[in-house]
Amino acid sequence: MTNMATFWRNHRLGLLYGALWSLAPMIIREQIPLFNYFNGPADFKQLPVQWGGCFVMLAASLLTGVAVTWILRRLLKGSDVRKLFLWAPLALLMGTALFGFLFAQIGWVSLDVTEPYGQLTLASVFLHPLLAFGSLATVILVPLAALNTWHLWRRVNRPSDLSP
Repeated sequence: MTNMATFWRNHRLGLLYGALWSLAPMIIREQIPLFNYFNGPADFKQLPVQWGGCFVMLAASLLTGVAVTWILRRLLKGSDVRKLFLWAPLALLMGTALFGFLFAQIGWVSLDVTEPYGQLTLASVFLHPLLAFGSLATVILVPLAALNTWHLWRRVNRPSDLSP
């Protein structure tokens, strides 16, 4: 039980980040059809929520949130606030590449995928960072990554931790 309590104490922030970040690919890849409610319930039947894809994205996001938070916690310890301009896009790049890799792995195992394993993995590892940095979603995703990185930086570098 102490191992689970230690895991929860050390990684709950990463799990929270991952859970919140799972909404971004769900909305971008239209796993959750948000904009089909104008014509009533008939549109929901045409575009149902793809629960299998949502589960895969949530699982990949939780693992990614824990991993990126664990890495950045060590990189941000004792760093200056000016370095956040470098770490925020790098965190988004690491997160989207790792998410793409994990999404391909979990999706290939759990979903009924007809693509070959290698093509799916390679495409996902490059597609997700490309969507994060080369689409209209960049306007939202980069500031969100900066906000997460700043929040983590504040938690890691509390004033009581910096005093000699």
